[in-house]
Amino acid sequence: MLFMAIYSYAPEDRDRVIQRTEQLPEVPGTAMKGEWFDVTGHRVFRLFEAEDETHLAAAVFQWTDLGVAEVVPVMETKKALKLLRRTSKKP
Repeated sequence: MLFMAIYSYAPEDRDRVIQRTEQLPEVPGTAMKGEWFDVTGHRVFRLFEAEDETHLAAAVFQWTDLGVAEVVPVMETKKALKLLRRTSKKP
């Protein structure tokens, strides 16, 4: 399943966030799909795939000492639209 993790951190932790980003090993059971830094604030957006909640937690917990993580399950728009069309049809 795909998850968008939004990590918010304090400005004074910027260098620690950069260092950790460069040194973090991959978490087994997860695959990084993309990562973006918010140029207007102190946030990092990570799109990753996780096999289950244990792997999801392991990936998120690596960052919780540096800030707050918000995790949102996501899916590709085409897939979501297909599902919405199927479920919105009235009998």
